Amino acid sequence: MRSRLIIFLCLNIIIVIIWVAYLFSIQILDAHHLNATVEIRQNPSKKLIIPNRGNIYDRNNNLLVSSLKLYQLDIDRRTISDYCKRNREFDKDDVCLQISEIISQNSNLTKRQILKKINKKPFNSSVFISQKISETQLLAIKSEFTKKKLPGLTYTFSSIKRTYPYDELGANFLGMIDESAKERESIYEVYGKCGLEATYDKELSGVYGWQETVHDANNKRIPLLFLKKKKPRNGNSLILTIDKNLQEILEENLQQGLKEYKAKNAIGIIMDPFSGEILAMSGINKNDRKKSASMLRASSNLPVSFMFEPGSTLKPITALLAIEKKIYKPSDRIDCRNYHLTYESEERVIKDDHKFKYLSFKDIIAHSSNVGISKIVEQIGSEALYERMIALGFGHKTSSNLAGEASGIFRKLKDWQGFSLHSISFGQEISVTTLQLANAYCALANGGKVIQPYIIKKIINEKNKTIFTHERKVLRSVSNKRSLDTLKVFLKSVVDYGTATGTKMDFLEIAGKTGTAEKSIRGKQGYTEEKYTSTFAGFFPVKDPQYVIVIVYDEPDYESFSYYATLSAVPTFRNIVTNMINLPQSEILVNVKEKNKRFITAPNVIGMTRKKAIELLNRKKIKYQVQELSTDGNVVNQFPKPGTSYPENEFLIVILDNVSVPKEQNELDYKMPDFTGLTLRKAIALANKKNIKLIVKGNGTIVKQTIQPGSKIKFGEICSVTAK
Repeated sequence: MRSRLIIFLCLNIIIVIIWVAYLFSIQILDAHHLNATVEIRQNPSKKLIIPNRGNIYDRNNNLLVSSLKLYQLDIDRRTISDYCKRNREFDKDDVCLQISEIISQNSNLTKRQILKKINKKPFNSSVFISQKISETQLLAIKSEFTKKKLPGLTYTFSSIKRTYPYDELGANFLGMIDESAKERESIYEVYGKCGLEATYDKELSGVYGWQETVHDANNKRIPLLFLKKKKPRNGNSLILTIDKNLQEILEENLQQGLKEYKAKNAIGIIMDPFSGEILAMSGINKNDRKKSASMLRASSNLPVSFMFEPGSTLKPITALLAIEKKIYKPSDRIDCRNYHLTYESEERVIKDDHKFKYLSFKDIIAHSSNVGISKIVEQIGSEALYERMIALGFGHKTSSNLAGEASGIFRKLKDWQGFSLHSISFGQEISVTTLQLANAYCALANGGKVIQPYIIKKIINEKNKTIFTHERKVLRSVSNKRSLDTLKVFLKSVVDYGTATGTKMDFLEIAGKTGTAEKSIRGKQGYTEEKYTSTFAGFFPVKDPQYVIVIVYDEPDYESFSYYATLSAVPTFRNIVTNMINLPQSEILVNVKEKNKRFITAPNVIGMTRKKAIELLNRKKIKYQVQELSTDGNVVNQFPKPGTSYPENEFLIVILDNVSVPKEQNELDYKMPDFTGLTLRKAIALANKKNIKLIVKGNGTIVKQTIQPGSKIKFGEICSVTAK
């Protein structure tokens, strides 16, 4: 009996010693690191709250870019098991079925996909469902779970996605975002990677908020009243100078031109010459159709990054200096026969594509004579030309604050060579961007003021309060109104009877200048024989310019003569102008006097098949042109827009995409003009105006044509002519 008592006491002593040692290790040594857990329970942790990234709108508050918060959805199956054990009337399989139905009804997942994930064994852990659940979807799912008192729903923030209501419209200058996220949600962030998203990342990003949280032993948040919270400041939104309608017109016409003229790049820009606002801007590469939307947004913004020799579009700048200095009168005649030059034993012959003998000062611009402008610039001098080019913005950035803008290439005066003066006068030995050229033409149109171009009209906060407004900024004055009014007459003559007659409209006066420039050989001196840059820069209306447009094609097709600006950039310019003035909100024609002009209303053919659309237009006796963005398609757009009044002699442009359609020409009542006796340049201009494709043999004056004058022809008819 005594021995049993001793054993009992010894066992109790051992147990007490072990218990004391265990308590000592927990309370003093903290062998299980419980102090940290206690500290977490007693001291709230902070959770970052991610702000909404700001939106981007066009000038008319059309939403171009917005944000979408996405969440990760998980189902805690242990909670479902516990729930069914406590409530025996509920079957586990039935609960899982209800959960899958609710989630599938409010997401892109199918019920089968969700059930497969939930029933994955073992049924004792949390299972991942999706990380692409939007806030709207999440709210609907939470509401249904609460209504049916279902357990197991857990969710966490996943990512931010930028959405584009107009798809790829303006992709190059809008840019894109990227994200960086570690394992914890609190350090997730997005940042602008390129374009406006990168340039104005600080404005768009906003400021993170935070919230104190306390969790219980089951890691569930305890809603305590004393916990502090700082609301996030959402990002500011950008209001652009871009007009969505003009941007759409520009992009669709460039896309069509890129395909039709088989060019490497198609670039265009539309500006307000008095304010400097960029109304539309686009650059399209021939490989863009193969690129994804994200690749397009990450690609370079060609209107500000692509550099090219502007060719004859610089001749008006030389002419303006001659007008200011009163070196020549508009009617003065200048010898334009081949010009032989010698400099330090080096010889050069400057000549024109078409033989001229004597041209008036004005006609040198109208017919784009290299010889004539070379003789004029000699009277001006290198220093005056250099200073004027610098003043107009060539050789340095425009201060537009657009990502990736290039400064162009324009050598300092001390680096000019023997023939540089002549070359620069007609657009060689200098490289510019489309934005630089457009901004220079804005100065020619607005009375000589060089304006800072800009794309951000204003910035607003989340309460729609304006925090920044861009004001018009005149950088410098370069000429006077009297000289520029004379130059406008010169540029109008280019359209009236010169190299850009394909742009002429009976009811709207347009001024501009073509440029067909050979491309220099990379790494070598000299120029290629079959690669050109074709440009047309112009503005309208002439007396009160409202728009400046520059169209550039890089390496258009040589064999079809599309490398002539007359046959590529000019018709694209005209189509854009036609589309613009026929917009419902356009007021251009309101101020233009028109005599004996009939207007018709554009019917709605959007959504129709090609056949039905053409039948309707033929029945209404409406002239039309079909532009196929692919070889198959329904009507996806039209210009003029439905319900718009426009002159009955203008064409309604029908744009097709995405449905298989046989290639066919539009049967229109055309007559073949008489080309015989015309110079090659005039013949090409006339053919362009009549939508006829010329195949030219020889040089000089047209002596023969394969289709007799007056014959009925189709739209896009091909005619061969012989010149001698």
